[in-house]
Amino acid sequence: MPIEILPLKESHLEDAAALVCARYRALRERLPLMPSRFEDPDAILPQLRDLAGQAPGVVAMRGSRLAGFLVAYQFPDFRGKPGVYAPEWANGAELEDGRRIYEALYAGLAAQWVDAGYCTHLLSIVANDQDGLEGWRWLGFGLLAADGVRDLEPVQDQGAGVDVRQAGPGDAQQVTNLIEALRQHMAASPTFLHQEDSVEIEETAEQLANPAHALWLAYQGTEAVACMGQGPANPKACTLIDDPGTTSIVSAYTRTSARGSGVASALLNRVLAWGRAEGYERCAVDWEPMNVLATRFWTRHFQPVSYALVRHIDERFGPTAAP
Repeated sequence: MPIEILPLKESHLEDAAALVCARYRALRERLPLMPSRFEDPDAILPQLRDLAGQAPGVVAMRGSRLAGFLVAYQFPDFRGKPGVYAPEWANGAELEDGRRIYEALYAGLAAQWVDAGYCTHLLSIVANDQDGLEGWRWLGFGLLAADGVRDLEPVQDQGAGVDVRQAGPGDAQQVTNLIEALRQHMAASPTFLHQEDSVEIEETAEQLANPAHALWLAYQGTEAVACMGQGPANPKACTLIDDPGTTSIVSAYTRTSARGSGVASALLNRVLAWGRAEGYERCAVDWEPMNVLATRFWTRHFQPVSYALVRHIDERFGPTAAP
């Protein structure tokens, strides 16, 4: 049946939320440790209704059946450029024909974004939608970020005899040094991620005193050579991990001299043990795939949940500047 692209309306939202939840149920068949609450459309509808009320969207109809939809936040600055972003709950397509549906949705909405001056296009998509991912790649989108999840059972490949301790406010200087080294690593090739905010010792000490968070240090002698920090579900990561049962890893770094010695695995085991002790059900992490060391480690221990994709349009196709 042919696809018809129409503007997204209030009358479409319940079906759109149901489509998101159907895709999520398929994800949970592969990853049953994911939160169950996102199988209920009521967990999606409020934020979907709010977004649809402030930004244009489109739906793909096959007769009277909603086969897909797309709507995105519009914001003035993503890495210095205006952009749009469709979270994983703000887009969806029938899994059986995801590529074709997404192609039609994007063709129907991208021109509106570009005409309004939004030439950076971002979206997140559930990791089990391989047909949809392939479609977005052929539309020119590249991988920007990944989210993963795992259970809290220990990993098996940790190095023997690694000295790991929980950091406290008195360790703020060592932690700050490691986080600054992480920032430099992320700014270097091939990641090239610029971060505006500097690391302040006072802020680090305050975070280390927060009982809802934990940061672990690995030592070689008296020197802390690696760290891994965790807390409740990361609000900056994908919505699908946002659950009271999720503990998120929010920082991790190992100095060059300590890499390959099992230090990161030992730190991860402390993260998982703390999660078990605190009553969490799962552990999540998000990372930049172009950070190749991180990708090698996280994909060894975590299952992908969602991918964030990005495309930059030539700005000469945007609105003509006023004379």
